Amino acid sequence: MTDWPEASEETLTVAENVSLFVRRARPAGPIRAWVVLVHGLGEHLGRYGHVAHALLARGFGVVGWDLRGHGRSPGLRGDVADGELLVDDLAAVCARFRGDGCPLFIFAHSLGAQIALRFLEREAGACRGAVIASPWLRLAFHPPWWKLLLARAAMRVWPAFIQQTPLRAERLSRDPAHLASFPHPELAHRCISARMYFALLAGGERIFAEAGRLRTPMLLLHGDDDPVTSHRATCEFFERVSSEDKTLRIFPGARHEMHNDLDRVEVLREIGDWIEARLAPCATA
Repeated sequence: MTDWPEASEETLTVAENVSLFVRRARPAGPIRAWVVLVHGLGEHLGRYGHVAHALLARGFGVVGWDLRGHGRSPGLRGDVADGELLVDDLAAVCARFRGDGCPLFIFAHSLGAQIALRFLEREAGACRGAVIASPWLRLAFHPPWWKLLLARAAMRVWPAFIQQTPLRAERLSRDPAHLASFPHPELAHRCISARMYFALLAGGERIFAEAGRLRTPMLLLHGDDDPVTSHRATCEFFERVSSEDKTLRIFPGARHEMHNDLDRVEVLREIGDWIEARLAPCATA
């Protein structure tokens, strides 16, 4: 099922008076943990309905939001004036759901994974554990020279200058029918501003430099045929992370969106098993 389960929708007002679109779903029984979903560049939360179903079936509550500049949240598509605003938004969402007595976990993909790692470097005890999938640490390709030239020139006179990204469906998954099943494709986009691109490049290198500060339990996932973000960078990052509880899983043949690829049932089962193994009794129903 790619549609979201029955969920409540709300807005959360964060820095700069931005109202983020938030979606929250509860399992039928007691909530064993909350899982915060952080999506990737050009996506929206509506593409994670099957992920929500899999997590709800394990007794986990699920919450996520459309990043600013994405989906139903406001902002210029593919642009953010300061990358730290995205980290602040994640902090606000976690704060909203951290206080009800249930453990908090994060599942973050690509751009969302970079946001989550920067957040965890800043707030070490913010969650019980994090599942980091296909993180944007370094790209697996070199953008065309002329696009980089345009972006560098734009940084001087027009930092919000937008260019298209090369995210074709075959780069994301080997299952095009599954990708085509997602609702509201009009909410997705394929663009990024000059300032956001360079902020993300710098953000990835900063995460490498500060990896030793990360002590949160972590499951790192990547496909070895990901043409978007580098699985080799993820392997290098794994060696640098200081957490005593860390696991690296490289999926042979998988592309950028493992949770949407041919192995997605196995991937989602592994995520659920990993979270379940780190649960303590929850104080609320």
